[in-house]
Amino acid sequence: MRCTLSFDLQFGASGDMLLGALFDLGLDYEALVSELSSLALGGWSISPEKLTKYHIAGTAARVRCTEAETERHYGDIETIIASSALARPVKERAMLVFARLAEAEAAVHGVRVEEVHFHEVGAIDSIIDIVAFCAALDLLDARRVLFGDFHFGTGTVSSRHGEIPVPVPAVVRLAQGFRCRFTGREGELVTPTAAAILTALGTQSAVSSASAVRGTGIGFGSRDYPFPSYTRALLLDSEENAVEDVHQIECNIDDLNPQIYPHLVDLLLRGGALDAYLTAVCMKKGRPGTLLTVIVPPGALDAVRKIIYTETTTLGLRVRTIGREKLERSFVTVNIDGHDIRIKRGRFLDGEVTAQPEYEDCATAARESGAPLRRIMARALDEYRRKHEL
Repeated sequence: MRCTLSFDLQFGASGDMLLGALFDLGLDYEALVSELSSLALGGWSISPEKLTKYHIAGTAARVRCTEAETERHYGDIETIIASSALARPVKERAMLVFARLAEAEAAVHGVRVEEVHFHEVGAIDSIIDIVAFCAALDLLDARRVLFGDFHFGTGTVSSRHGEIPVPVPAVVRLAQGFRCRFTGREGELVTPTAAAILTALGTQSAVSSASAVRGTGIGFGSRDYPFPSYTRALLLDSEENAVEDVHQIECNIDDLNPQIYPHLVDLLLRGGALDAYLTAVCMKKGRPGTLLTVIVPPGALDAVRKIIYTETTTLGLRVRTIGREKLERSFVTVNIDGHDIRIKRGRFLDGEVTAQPEYEDCATAARESGAPLRRIMARALDEYRRKHEL
């Protein structure tokens, strides 16, 4: 049965704490190591260890590596992941996480993403933490990741850039648009690796309705503090078509060159918006205008607002939190005249309710074959229905 992972971050989060919590939930060690073995990386090991700290039982992931300090660029990590035999969804998730990290580091250091030097998060143990988490989602059959408020400590830590404040700049950047609490405890409670994993793959939201708890796990890190320091994970029965919190931004515009709107919508979607659309409206004094509506996840709110204010003439926005329901989605591939075309399927409650061919795959097949696009799309759907009754 598909499930939801919910992470309690009251006592902090790091990459190895997240992974330890998943092992404590029952993540299959052998299956995970088999999956990770396709990475072109040597000198690493994972040795999950059950232990008791702070008067509570849990698991430490114990990810170790023999590599000396290594500096990798974003492109280096992209090559490592792309060239592996990891499942496609695992690769996609891992690159989402590293893209989040690269964007945060680029903003902090004032450089381009391609110029970012990954130090701590470019080391083998951090790469394993991230890829292992991405692979674990499939092994646990987890379809959703939820997480609570970030809890930050205070003080300073040493890094390759010298002494820096806690929470470290990359974590602050990654947490923009998300709820955070400052505990006053001295120590780095949230690491960049954990912040990137959660904000790239998860939703900051409470469980929205009754769910049965299937298991709970405690993950310990490698640091010892005089106060509790661990991440707790809850494995829940997935809520069918659960509703998640997103933001809806709206504004009315009547003095913008309409040639700008296609560019604006493209920027918004690339900037993190889930959807953006335009509606013709009649404004005061009978003037024709445009209603801009943008649907945004919490983590992209500031970036999207900045795009709207920079690219349009509006002087204000209406922002409200709304519920967003998504069908459970999956893909299968059919072949039409040597062209692979993905079919996106949607399920509701106990059955499949929709199936549609992916436009880009069909458009590519149409361009390369010279066949009409509508015929390619129809043939792809017919081939799917022939093999998978809707």
